[in-house]
Amino acid sequence: MAGIDDINRKKTYSAIEGGGSLVVAYRLANKKVLIVGGGNVAAQRIVSAKIADARVTVIAPAEGLNEEVRFRIDNKEVEWVDRRFQDLDLDDCDMVLTALDDHSESLRIGELCRARRIPVNVADVPSMCDFYFMSQHRDGPVQIAVSTNGQGPKLANMIRTTVASALPPNIGEVVSRMGKLRAMVRKWEPAIENSDKRMSWVTRVCEQWGLEKMTKLMTINEVDEEAVYAKLKIYFEKNEVPPMSVIFPSSNQQPSIALIGAGPGDPELITLKAARYLREADLVVSDRLIPQAMLDRVEGELRIARKTTGKSDPAQEELLEWCMEGLRKGQRVVRLKIGDPLVFGRGGEEILWFRERGFEPELVPGVSSALSAPLAAKIPVTMRGITDQVIITTGRGTKGSMPDLPAYNSTRTLVVLMAVGRAADLRKILQESKGYPPECPVCWIENANCPEERVIVGTVNCMDSLVDEYSIVAPSVLVVGNSVAALDKKEILK
Repeated sequence: MAGIDDINRKKTYSAIEGGGSLVVAYRLANKKVLIVGGGNVAAQRIVSAKIADARVTVIAPAEGLNEEVRFRIDNKEVEWVDRRFQDLDLDDCDMVLTALDDHSESLRIGELCRARRIPVNVADVPSMCDFYFMSQHRDGPVQIAVSTNGQGPKLANMIRTTVASALPPNIGEVVSRMGKLRAMVRKWEPAIENSDKRMSWVTRVCEQWGLEKMTKLMTINEVDEEAVYAKLKIYFEKNEVPPMSVIFPSSNQQPSIALIGAGPGDPELITLKAARYLREADLVVSDRLIPQAMLDRVEGELRIARKTTGKSDPAQEELLEWCMEGLRKGQRVVRLKIGDPLVFGRGGEEILWFRERGFEPELVPGVSSALSAPLAAKIPVTMRGITDQVIITTGRGTKGSMPDLPAYNSTRTLVVLMAVGRAADLRKILQESKGYPPECPVCWIENANCPEERVIVGTVNCMDSLVDEYSIVAPSVLVVGNSVAALDKKEILK
């Protein structure tokens, strides 16, 4: 136990940044809010308080009322006392908001509230405010508020507008529909001990459907409602998230398969079309080495290839069968492949496989690491006066065979994908059979275009020992040729 205690004492947490406000959604329903003043600020405060269903009383002489405040009074939305503030007005108040031009009187009211421990906001006097009003976006049950803690109200408005513009249209109605779904789930499984199951299922529905797809909930009418919830209940009881295409079948939607290039791993390096397809797909079947940051873009069901060392063919067959499962259900399926689908990604084989089963895949290109990895390492695969050709090959051919590597040419760049596990065999072929000089520069680029990227430079005669010495792992790209040192006089490891 002493050892565990020692470990616990060493655990640290990030420092807490002070100077902010406690941001809460405060419930004001049926609480008494006193607003002192009748001008523009008072009108704004009335709206804020009534949004929260507060009981609002306005203290202001008739001559001090603006048009909107008078409208609220005439419409019986607030109570009105036609006179100036008196100290006894604070009796039974739950909150006080001052909106006066009289600075001294505002401060006095603020001090009275402090003495009686009544939360108060004194307009234009931040030091006397127990709380600030935030710039707010409202759409039904959705409320988004931005505070700059009194530093810049106009900036808060600008930030709020930017955030609100990024939301799907009618998000409030979508949230209301999800609230109804939560209520139905509680009805299906009312036992308190099963609350974790309820919460987990609804959370997974939100994550896999995503905001944009959840707008489909708005299409439910009274006629279809019972049938839709019956389908959802079946999946809830199985503890599975249903595909959107099953819950909301569309006569216009046909099953489809798209082979999409995920690029080298950086989510910012995929095409706009690929990003859209990842959002809209009912099922995404992904290669195993694709980084999590890329997979986070998926909003539908996600299946990732299992790790099957030395058994690539069975793993490939399983991926394709997963795709077919989705196609048989009428889903939009995406096959997400590292790099470009048709550059050593078995994309051509997959096209033929799907064709035999009646489906023509759509192709969305990706940035191949064969070109992006050298670029990340500042290696120009072609450059006048140094290299006028580039050959891209793989370290692992069909059923593990070795590639037919090209003979040495001083003006050629050789790029080898999937080379880490065959480094020793590749070195032997290059030196003994293909005439590569021992001092010919090489470069290993591991996890190109990712945060954990590493660039290790050496020569042909030590390219395999570098793998062991630096524990180089897949995915890595090997670049061989004089282009390696064309831009940077890198320290060559020999």
